[in-house]
Amino acid sequence: MTLPPSPQSPNSKSPSTDLSGSRTATKRGRPSLEEAQRLPARILEAGWEVLRDHGFEAFTFDRVARHAHIGKATIYTRFASKREFLEALLAHKTIERRLQIMKLGAGLPIVEAFCIRAAAVIRVLHSAEGRMMERLVDWCDQEFGTDEVNYRQAMYADALVSISEEIREAARVQNLELVDPALAAGFWLEGLLGHARFTGSIKEIDDSANEKWARAYSEFFFGGLRHTGAIKGPAA
Repeated sequence: MTLPPSPQSPNSKSPSTDLSGSRTATKRGRPSLEEAQRLPARILEAGWEVLRDHGFEAFTFDRVARHAHIGKATIYTRFASKREFLEALLAHKTIERRLQIMKLGAGLPIVEAFCIRAAAVIRVLHSAEGRMMERLVDWCDQEFGTDEVNYRQAMYADALVSISEEIREAARVQNLELVDPALAAGFWLEGLLGHARFTGSIKEIDDSANEKWARAYSEFFFGGLRHTGAIKGPAA
């Protein structure tokens, strides 16, 4: 299973940028092309606000419509059901978070880049938004999951593909030959998630301690890959 595609292209402008300011008054008449293209992301962000403010049990399209300042019929033209909406919201927030993380450390040496990203991932997972994402995954699995459909497993598989590509690209840029990017990605992700669970009881993340752990983890991880011969460099 793969996550459903986000209604906004990953290459398009971040929805958080579009929605960070105060909302403008609704214009009369037909929306512009730019407004029409932004509308699905705007609806999904409104849905995120409803979940944040009212919880999953009180999630309704009526509340989403009020938050988005649109008619409920507009939502139904894009999302036929609550399940379809929440699947799209999960994909939308996953892509948004991934793009934000991948921008960090761009152009830096591989260990430095992954150190910065590791610290950011742990910080996000411990944030209020990160905890809400976890609840959204659990809710989707509880309400819509089956033996064939598992949202957490799909997110894990999707993350592995993304991290594998990220590691492969970082190795290519720095003229390193990585023997098994997929295996390396699995070890990297499992280490991050394990640490996040281990520190899950912490109410507020200590940035200094988090960055210290991220550096030690990154250096240990890539040192281990080199020691075992999983990284050969420089590549021929």
